[in-house]
Parts: sequence; structure tokens; C-alpha cells
Amino acid sequence: MDKIREIPFFSKEVKKIWDVWNLQGCILLSLSLQVSLLLASFRKKCRSKLLRGLIWSAYLLADWIAAVAIGIITKSQVDTCDPKGNKDLLAFWASFLLLHLGGPDTITSFALEDNEFWVRHLVGLIVQVLAAACCFYLTLHNKFLVPTVLVFVVGTIKFGERTCALYLASLDHFGETVLPKPVAGPDYEETVAIHTSMRSVAVSTTQEVVVPIRPYIGDAHKDPKFTIKGNSKESLNDMQLLQEAYYLFESFKRLIAGFLLSSKDRELSRDFFLKRTYTSAFQLIEYELNFMYEVLHTKVIVVRRKIGYTLRLISFCATIVALVFFFSVEKKEFVKFDIDLTYALFSGAIFLDIISVFMLIFSDWTLIAFNNTNIWSRFIAAVIMKRGRWSGSVSQYNMIKNCLDERPECVFTLAGCLGVGGILGRTKIVYFSSSEAVTEELKYFIFRQLRLKSLKANNRRDGMEACSQRGDWALLLNLNYQKLKWSIGDYQYAESVLLWHIATELYYAESGTEQCPDCRQGRQATQRECDSDNRLKLCNFCESNARRSICKLVSDYLFYLLVMQHPMMAPVLGNWHIVFQDTCAEAKRFFRKHSVKDHKEACKKISGVEAKFRSAAVKGSKSKSVLFDACMLAEQLKELEADHDPWKLMSRVWVELLSYASIKCRPIVHAQQPSRGGELMTFTWLLMNHLGLGTQFYELENQAGTKMVADK
Repeated sequence: MDKIREIPFFSKEVKKIWDVWNLQGCILLSLSLQVSLLLASFRKKCRSKLLRGLIWSAYLLADWIAAVAIGIITKSQVDTCDPKGNKDLLAFWASFLLLHLGGPDTITSFALEDNEFWVRHLVGLIVQVLAAACCFYLTLHNKFLVPTVLVFVVGTIKFGERTCALYLASLDHFGETVLPKPVAGPDYEETVAIHTSMRSVAVSTTQEVVVPIRPYIGDAHKDPKFTIKGNSKESLNDMQLLQEAYYLFESFKRLIAGFLLSSKDRELSRDFFLKRTYTSAFQLIEYELNFMYEVLHTKVIVVRRKIGYTLRLISFCATIVALVFFFSVEKKEFVKFDIDLTYALFSGAIFLDIISVFMLIFSDWTLIAFNNTNIWSRFIAAVIMKRGRWSGSVSQYNMIKNCLDERPECVFTLAGCLGVGGILGRTKIVYFSSSEAVTEELKYFIFRQLRLKSLKANNRRDGMEACSQRGDWALLLNLNYQKLKWSIGDYQYAESVLLWHIATELYYAESGTEQCPDCRQGRQATQRECDSDNRLKLCNFCESNARRSICKLVSDYLFYLLVMQHPMMAPVLGNWHIVFQDTCAEAKRFFRKHSVKDHKEACKKISGVEAKFRSAAVKGSKSKSVLFDACMLAEQLKELEADHDPWKLMSRVWVELLSYASIKCRPIVHAQQPSRGGELMTFTWLLMNHLGLGTQFYELENQAGTKMVADK
């Protein structure tokens, strides 16, 4: 703070205001930040980068400003030459700042990496509590002794809750909580004695050991608190789906910690999801990811325990009692603004506690606990179940737009010379990218294709083989599609995605969409209805239009992930950066050569090139560009129009490309997405695992002469 006074342009009037109001300003700002962090829960259903930036700023600033304010109070208490403020009131404020360091229930960590720093928060807890205790000790005989002690206890509890929540959500401890109970097996000495005494008798040398299986979705109805029959073919209502999602989360959260799931888990989940519709399947995963978000980023795992309820009740009662004591103390000698500020701190603390109670009451966890209560289900649950739990949208960007948006060119040329071209390029993508809603048709086609794969994958080996396909399966469905195998087999995954992305863009620009002559009222009236075979009711014309939109949506989505979400696509990137920059360079040169500035005109010009040979055959290894390879692919797709609908093939290829990238992405990266508005790729990953198409399953095998039999 002394450095601020040394700034030349820092006038005397400003210095005076700073000296008098710096502490009050920090406390007001800290209180405002605590209230603003109540909005942190909106980030799971909003993709706005502005909102995430504001929450991130408030999250970082809240801890810093509270710690600074406690430091100012400590300095004021120790510095006897500084008569500023009343020391009795300062010690009282220090206790309130401890409460602010505990933060609201809506956010304990902004990202998963923050949970790993729980030791740092523990050290901070000790240091800040000691600092507040020091302030209190220096004014031990003050007028606000009782309310100061009460608020100090409340602040310590809140700060401790946050540190505990960070510890429980850290990857190491989270992995420990998902482990099954240890089983020592039969007593070795007794077993040896029995075995020795029976050696003279001809008996089987193998011992049948019963391995208990943890309760799971299919066994939910065995618990008297739950009445859901998970494997029933009948449709489930929202409350029942929420119950099943909870069981799914309890079993499949082991994926995040990197543990394998047994074949029993695979079969139970697979049988359950094969009997669901696409709407209920995506709804289940939405609920499940919401449980994941709250466990990893909020205080729910701490509060929803007996000790958590007890401490919360103690904290609220202590705050009310402290307010009563403070109100009863004579305060004529204090500055009115300081007294009003203290009342504001009390109001903020009580308001945050009340909001926390309401959020706890109206949470999914409470719905599970009160599932059998008719009043709750009838009046409150119906409202809660309607709220969104993810953004329901995907980011969109395409390569042709990326190459056309470099205007003015001199700015990008200068940025390249200064070595900041990458930063400017990412900023450009953020500015020009858009967001589109995930349609019901897209959900249906993803679920439908993955369901067909699951039906053919009757064991773990078949499931892993299905996960390795990235377009091959779609091309094998028809002999006429075999000539397109080069676009998948001759390229790495990222190259193949870029190739199909450009081809889709070119073919999409040439083919228009028209309203179905048989569905004048639009297909919205029937898009949510399924027949008895779980097939969406759409006529051929509407289905072709839907597949066309799906191809465009997934194509632009995967391209955006490749250029902006490298952690999600890291396992499948390969030499993506070289291919991308070479393709962009060739596209920009082509557009400059033909003076192209419009997107539609650019697609038309590229499609007008007669691509007879692939680039590698003409250019050799000098360039990795796939621009005119994509032009050749688009021409081959047009040739299919006579006998087939190219969009049907393309939609299958794109869903397969999406599922391949989803299953290759690390589970811990998927766990980060619910706090960022959610990703369709994460939904696809979890759906694949539930359908038995994941790679984190293991078989129960006979080992060392021991036969393991699952508990029926």
C-alpha cells in the first residue's frame, strides 16, 4: 500500500481518500464478489465466454481481496502509530472476511486443477485464521466480544468446508472413494487346514469364490427406498430417470479416476440403455453429468452429510445470535458508515445462507432423498426437473470462413512477423465462431447409430473393435461406398476430418434445402415421436434434410474442436497442425488468385476445379494440403445421387468420426467439460460407455485355479 503513495500522479486528495476508505472499499468489494459468485452455477448451462470470464475474474479476485483486507486490518492493529479506525470493529470485520474466504456453496473450484491445490488452501486456512485470531487477541476486551467470537467460528467453519470440498474432489481422493470395499477372502490358515485334511479325498482343486457385485441400476428396486425397475421395458418418468442417473453416476464415476469397469457393469448398463429411447438416454446423461459437476465444483459433497447439516445449522444460528448481540450494543462512538457496513455484512451472510438452503432443497440430491414423498413429487419436483443442466449447444466454425476472415491482411502479416500470429488467429476464431443448438434429430441419429453398434458388440472385444472405427463401418454398408475408402484409410484421423469437412462444406453449398411437399406444417410436429422400434417418424424428404443439417452441424463442430480445443482432440491430432496450415495456405492463395471474398463464391470456385488427381500424386511430399482432395471427394459424393442419398452416408460417417474422437479423449478431460457449458462429445463418450462401447472394461477371468462367480 505504501508504494501507491509513492506514485507521482497520485494526488494528495486521492491519497487521503485511499488512506481513509481503502479497508471499507475492500470489504464492500469482497461482499459484492461473494454475491456475484452465486451466478457460478449458470456456467454449466451457458457457453458464453463473457460469463465464464466474469466468473473466473470474480473467483480469483474474491480470495485475493479478502486476504488483502485481513492484511490491512492486521497492520492497523499492530501499528500503534496509526489511529485509523476502531480496533474493536476491525477485529469484527476480520472474522467476516474469514467467512468470505469460505465462499458460497455454488463454487469451490473453477477448474479441476484447482481441486489439486487443496493443500495450498489448507495452508491459507491456517494462516488466515491465525491472522484473524491475532486481530481478535489484540482487542480481547472489546464491546463486540460475543459477536466477534461467533462470527469467527462461522468463518472458520465456512473456510474449512471449502478446503474439505477441494480435498474430496481432488483426483487422488476421488479415486479412493470409488473403490469397492476390500475383501480379504477366506482365512488362509483355516483354508489350508481344511485343504490338508481333505487331500486324501478326491475333490476338485478349484474353489468357487463368490464375488459380490455392487448394487446397480438393475437392482435399484431391491432397496426399500427406491421403487424403480431399471431393466423394465416401460418408459420412465423424469423422477425415475433421475434415480437411475444417480445409480449410473455412482458406478461410472470410476471412469474419471481411470479405473476399469467390470463386464458385469457393462452388461447391466448396456441392457438398460438398449431399452431406452434417444430422449431418455440423453436425459439420463444430462442428469449424470450434473451430478459430476456438483461433486467436483461445489460444496454439495460436504454439505450433504450429517456433520455438514449440523455445521450449517450451527453457522446460521450463530450468525443470527451475533446479529442480535451486535444490535444490542451501544454504538454512538462509531462512524455511521462503519456501522451500516457491518449490518451489510450481516445481511450478506444471512442472505447467502438462505440462498444456500434453498439451493440445497431444490437440488437433484434432495429429489432423490424424497422420491417417495407424493407432495414433493407433485408440487416441487415437476418444476425442478424442467430446468436445464447443460447449454444444449455446440460451437461452429469452418475452414473456408477461417481463410476469408483475415482482413485487413496487413494486420495478420504484421502479427506473423512479430510471432503473435497464433494468438491473433485464435482471437479471430473466438470472435467469428458461432453456437448452434443440438437438434433432436442429431440426438436421435447419434443414439441410433451407437445403438446399432452396441447390438452387434455382444462382448468386450467386439465393443473395443467398434470403438476403433472412424468411418469404416459406414462405408462398408454398401458396395457403392467402397470407392470412398481412400478418404478414411489413407489419412490420419485429423486429416480425414479436415478432408470430409471441406467436402461437406462444398457439397452443402451446392445442394439447397426445400420444404417437404407432404409436411406443409413442418416436421416439428413429429420430430419427437418414435415408433415401436425406436425410430424417429420422419418422411424420406424430411429425413434427408435433417441429415443434411446434421452433417453441417457435426462438421463445423469437429473443426472447431480441432482448432480450439486441443486437450480434447490431443490423442487424435497427429500431424494436424502441418496439414491445417498447408491447406489454409493453399486456400488463401487460391482465393487471392481468383479475387474471392464471399463464402458462397469461394465454395463455387473450389467446386469448379476439375480435380482428377490427389494432391500427393501431383505435389509429392512438399505440401500436406488436402484442399483439392476434398474437391475430389465432393465430386464422388455427387455421383452417388443417382442411386443413393449422399447425406445418409455422410451423416453416418460424421457420427462415427465424432464417436471415435469421443472415446479417444481422456476421461479427465471429459470431466472438465460440464463446468464449461458441456460438450456434445462428452455426451457421446458417456453414451458409448453405457452402451458397452467403451475401452475401460475388463473381463472376469479364471486365474490361479480360482473360479469367480458373480453374485446373482
